Amino acid sequence: MQVTQEKRPGSRIGLTIVVEAEQVKRAYEKTVGQLSRTVQIRGFRKGKAPRNLVLREVGRDRVRATVLDDLIGNAVEKALKESSIRPLTSFELESRIDELISNFNPEADLSFSGSVEVYPEAQVGQYKGLTVSPTRVEPDLSRVDQTIDQWRDQRATLLPIEDRPAVLGDVAVIDFQGYDLEGNALEGISAKDFELEMKESNFIPGFVAGMVGMTLDEVREVAADFPEDYFNEAMAGQQAKFSITLHELKTKELPEVDDTFAQEISGGELQTVTELRQYLEDRLNQEALEQSEANLEEMLLAEIVASTEVELPESLVQQETTQMLAQGLSSLQQGGNMQVGDIRKFITNLPEDTRKALEDKYRPEAITRLKRTLALGRIVSNEEISVGRTELEMEVRDVLGRYSGGQKLDPKRVQQVVHEELLTSKVMAFLRSETTTQWVDSEGNPVEAPPLEPVQGQAPELEAESQVSEAEFTEEEAVATEVTPTEVDPIEVTAEAAAVAETPAEDLAPETDPE
Repeated sequence: MQVTQEKRPGSRIGLTIVVEAEQVKRAYEKTVGQLSRTVQIRGFRKGKAPRNLVLREVGRDRVRATVLDDLIGNAVEKALKESSIRPLTSFELESRIDELISNFNPEADLSFSGSVEVYPEAQVGQYKGLTVSPTRVEPDLSRVDQTIDQWRDQRATLLPIEDRPAVLGDVAVIDFQGYDLEGNALEGISAKDFELEMKESNFIPGFVAGMVGMTLDEVREVAADFPEDYFNEAMAGQQAKFSITLHELKTKELPEVDDTFAQEISGGELQTVTELRQYLEDRLNQEALEQSEANLEEMLLAEIVASTEVELPESLVQQETTQMLAQGLSSLQQGGNMQVGDIRKFITNLPEDTRKALEDKYRPEAITRLKRTLALGRIVSNEEISVGRTELEMEVRDVLGRYSGGQKLDPKRVQQVVHEELLTSKVMAFLRSETTTQWVDSEGNPVEAPPLEPVQGQAPELEAESQVSEAEFTEEEAVATEVTPTEVDPIEVTAEAAAVAETPAEDLAPETDPE
């Protein structure tokens, strides 16, 4: 078999394949033999009919089409394998099939042509000797008091109020019904025994302000406006009136910030308020450090991507866009039961204009991620960066151990993701070692470099968590992979792994409460 390759625009490779006459004849005889054994001809036992009658019964064009399908499929598979071509799409036959059928000669060579879309090769510009000026993030220590106040608010005791009108900050139990300006009841805009903390941000503008001064059992009409971005498009931006009945009024009694409070908040891990405050300060320092490192790596990657030339196939962009859209929808589930595969089906079934609008939103970032991924892959190849078998096995064992009590994990998928993360970490460490970093503050003034080391003395909860989410390892999304520690394909440095530096630091919201 002879194969001629031709690079084409759009990250495609054209193939012209010539199958020798001897192989063509063997395939033809094999097909005719199979038909002779299976086709029933009247007057003959199965498999005993003369060859010419079998061909006449089946039809010569059908026989030729069957032979061509077999020959072309096997030839393309062999050509791709021998040429180490990793196709993104199926082989597209460019020779006209009707001409191939009419010109087919079982005694002659078979020649045909077609093309496949392949993973693009990135041409990376300068990635050594760069100079970047990332912003050093300083910890906002005022968040220590803010977080403690949030925790206190969560543990507040509600005490009934009977001797004064409602004020902002109270907790009210109300009935309400919404009406349009003509007095018609708004469907679905009503509730009974609804508990509402009286903060303007907790309801549509004007509602809570209109409740100030109400007394128990009072019925009041309040004007309020639905915001322009209200989830119900029919009501967005509309004016309305509400009939509100106040049934109960409560005030919050906040717990004292003392050692007992610190012990309750930490589940006994911290004994004093001083330790609690130090815990939060350490977290804020760690968060600022991680954000500073993220700023450095983001700026460094942006410099590299800007000098990278790569022609992205549309199919690859579409695949990445769909993946990002699926991940975005998955994150909005808030504990929903839909698997990633179900979400992709859901996306496919969306109305075309809705799906296109969502895809257009994610497309620019998908292109950037792909360029970054391919650039890192090229650098990995250029610098012969790899992950050792021992370090990979140890990290995989550690991940599997951390999730041993949860969902069943697919070891191959774990190995793939961990391998990608370790490889990304190594290539980023290499790039940082080759870069001159001039740190600046938020206003662009030169500052000292942050201590790019983990903050010491943290409570156990502050230890860095794995960058790999448990969702990556569910059986439903298990991906068979043959990636090994000693065989590193630069293309396998996925966008997911390349984005490790962009993972946001864990927030200090009350959800972090150890209880």
